[in-house]
Amino acid sequence: MKLYGGKLSPFVMRPLLVSRAKGAEVELDSFEGGIKCPEYLALCPTGKMPLLVDGDLALPESQVIADYLDAALPGPSLMPEDAADAAMVRLIIRLADVYMVPALGGLFRGREHPDGVPAALQSMGEALGYIEHYRRAEDEFAWGHSFTQADAALIPLFFFLDALDGPMPTKALVAARPGLAAWWDRAKASSLGAQAVTEQAAGLKAMMAARQG
Repeated sequence: MKLYGGKLSPFVMRPLLVSRAKGAEVELDSFEGGIKCPEYLALCPTGKMPLLVDGDLALPESQVIADYLDAALPGPSLMPEDAADAAMVRLIIRLADVYMVPALGGLFRGREHPDGVPAALQSMGEALGYIEHYRRAEDEFAWGHSFTQADAALIPLFFFLDALDGPMPTKALVAARPGLAAWWDRAKASSLGAQAVTEQAAGLKAMMAARQG
């Protein structure tokens, strides 16, 4: 079983966190020739990462991979047994993917096109508000009192809200949602969260150095 992609990507870190939470970290590798080479495209015609290869199975898409790893690997399930709780975990993941991810893309583009930053900040604030609305403030984790796939989805995205702060007031967007802010403080101080943040920070530093070089 091998996962192709870089740790900076929140879409790669999500299934990687799932595997770590299961106690069986999946091997991470880069694809020889890159993700646009014919060999990679034969496995993943979208030409995106991550891609999980497990025997004859070549599986793209971050959340699909996360679901597969949760089901295939030994260890505790990262989805609650209760149907309503499981639905809320899936909802938080869905809100992150549908609203946070596009807003984050707008913030990245804002480094070269500053005129788009106000709209991206507004969109991110709305996305965080949606997640805050559905979370229970008393929960230790993204939902409930144990690590779930919702935490695996949110942690790698929230990393960028810390990393981008300065030119853009992204930390303030989190601070304005006290429940999410408290969750994020706990998440990035946890062993899984701290490792992910450290690895993403190293990836970001390497990417910036490569661009400047």
